[in-house]
Amino acid sequence: MRPVIKASLHYLALSIVSILWLIPVYAMIINGFKSNLEALSSPVLSPPRSFSLTAYITVFNDLAKPLINSLIVVIPTAFISAFLGAMGAYFFYTLSYSFSKFSSTISDLLFSLIALATFIPYQATLIPLTRLIVSMGILDTYIGIIFAMLIFYIPTGALLMSMFISVIPRSLIEAAKIDGTGDLKIFMKIVLPLSMPGFISTLIFIIIQSWNNFFIPLILITTPNMRLVSVAVQSYTGGYGTLYNDTFAAAMIASIVPLAIFIFLGRYFIRGLIALGGGKGV
Repeated sequence: MRPVIKASLHYLALSIVSILWLIPVYAMIINGFKSNLEALSSPVLSPPRSFSLTAYITVFNDLAKPLINSLIVVIPTAFISAFLGAMGAYFFYTLSYSFSKFSSTISDLLFSLIALATFIPYQATLIPLTRLIVSMGILDTYIGIIFAMLIFYIPTGALLMSMFISVIPRSLIEAAKIDGTGDLKIFMKIVLPLSMPGFISTLIFIIIQSWNNFFIPLILITTPNMRLVSVAVQSYTGGYGTLYNDTFAAAMIASIVPLAIFIFLGRYFIRGLIALGGGKGV
């Protein structure tokens, strides 16, 4: 009887969390179908009296270019950050193993440096980052915004991948090195395939983080035609008034990519976490 009660409580908790997660999604969807007057005067969770696609069509036409800009920036940022982060994590893995023969303090220091680089706030780097991008002549360009995001997300990728790579048995790498295999080939043929669930999880995490990043594109993009969707959505809330139905529609359209990732790729993220938990005893 106890397993039945435990399973029931588990599904009850899961249902409650799912409902709480779906409430804002439901609010965004239905309020986008309302007129501005109805969105302003009716309860936020009440269904529209008459469905209208006007807000969604208007907002989608306005956000088409920012959505494309975000895809152009986010996709290479995520893949480069995850891949270089994985390489950095493997380098840290082999280096920490070498140092562990002498002192665990050095190994802990290296890991702390990666973590520190991950948690540096964007605001603290505003002036040097802007001056660097301007001096390189890549302000208001895709290359400039990708380069700026890579500065922050490569350490994130290295930190996340270090947790997955650390559970790979050292005996596999040592056997490959005894056979004379180079580090690059070990990484590509052994480490990366074995840590693929972690790589996919890291990739998903960075895609969502970079898609929702507001501060970096706000500072480094000054041309309206180059705006990313995270900044473009903010323009729907003005100091002189707000079109609430358009704002809800814009939030919904801007959330399509993160929502799609959670819905269609969420299982891979969970598999990565399961693989991490299952490999701790290796």
